[in-house]
Amino acid sequence: MVSLIDIALVKSDSILNLPTVRDQKILRSLAKKYSVVALGWDREGAHKDLSDFQFKSSFFRFRAPYVTSRYDAIRLVVCYPVFWLWTIMNLFHYAPSCVHACDLGTAPACYLYKILFRKKMVFDVFDRYAMAYIPSHRNFLFKMLYYIVNRIEEFYATRADVLINVSDELLATYSKKPENCRTIMNCSEDQIEGMSKVKRSKKFTVLFSGHIRTGRGLEILSEVVGDLKDVELVITGRVQDKQLLDKLRGISNITYRGYLDENKLLELESNSDVMVALYDLKVQTQNKFVVGNKLFKSMMWGIPIITNVANEIVNETNCGIIVEYDNADKLKSTIMNLRDNAGLKKTLGQNGRKAFVQKYNWKIMEQRLYDIYDCLLGSFK
Repeated sequence: MVSLIDIALVKSDSILNLPTVRDQKILRSLAKKYSVVALGWDREGAHKDLSDFQFKSSFFRFRAPYVTSRYDAIRLVVCYPVFWLWTIMNLFHYAPSCVHACDLGTAPACYLYKILFRKKMVFDVFDRYAMAYIPSHRNFLFKMLYYIVNRIEEFYATRADVLINVSDELLATYSKKPENCRTIMNCSEDQIEGMSKVKRSKKFTVLFSGHIRTGRGLEILSEVVGDLKDVELVITGRVQDKQLLDKLRGISNITYRGYLDENKLLELESNSDVMVALYDLKVQTQNKFVVGNKLFKSMMWGIPIITNVANEIVNETNCGIIVEYDNADKLKSTIMNLRDNAGLKKTLGQNGRKAFVQKYNWKIMEQRLYDIYDCLLGSFK
């Protein structure tokens, strides 16, 4: 079997679908140096034009839900074998030397391809699936499901040629550490050049970007921001809880901007005063160990962040303020302090920008990615 493509990146979601931008950065970086094909599941039937990007692409156009209920979860599980079959057929067609599995949903098909055709597999864990999506604190059934999914994920992690994680802390959650591991943090590309930072709103703008659902601090933010003068909360992201969104829309100084494309999101970020990343760690235990994209975005823009995660980096760089998830009084006083103290806001932003330039940018992560693939592809020469 002659390889036609160096690398196939496979994702059980639409490639180049916000808010997951890690796959975009990986694709752009790999396409600079290798021949690449992107394989993705277009669950919403919202095919995008990828003609501006230097790689081949193929979409599995089969509608399937994002999980917001048990019924959605069952439907999705039923759909997965069809997606795996489609993936195997495309991998056989393109015959990549290496396959880059972006999540647990792609691992079974990618691992089968690796075994059948003696190719290489990189397992890139964007999220530890059980930690991100299964509420193990609820009852015995959920605890068992959490345990089983974790073990399945670790099975593929130990059998991949390289395991990539987004943080060293996340790697430490594996019960058995895989032999060949790399950390590629979800740092941002430097996009500050050419972007206008002209403040369009006279109000102090707090930005939330991400999934609109419980457990992300939106309930607490709405309670806090609703009482503050000259403060607006701007929200963007995919809606997973319509009732929560309807409640938020009932508050006068909260605005939902919709599910934005990358350019519009960048513009919104650049014109914000502070970014917020809050997580209920009882529900989403993974966020204790993951350094989110929002932190690096805020550092790139030179904007402070308010968060309850990534304490080590925030304290190291002094780029933001740590609050407890359910401490509404602390959150309120923090927003007020940044609103009223321009000097503090500027200092925290400058600290973040400095750390971004020196240590936490995608160029550094990109080179780590190249080191992995230079080694893997070299084994075929």
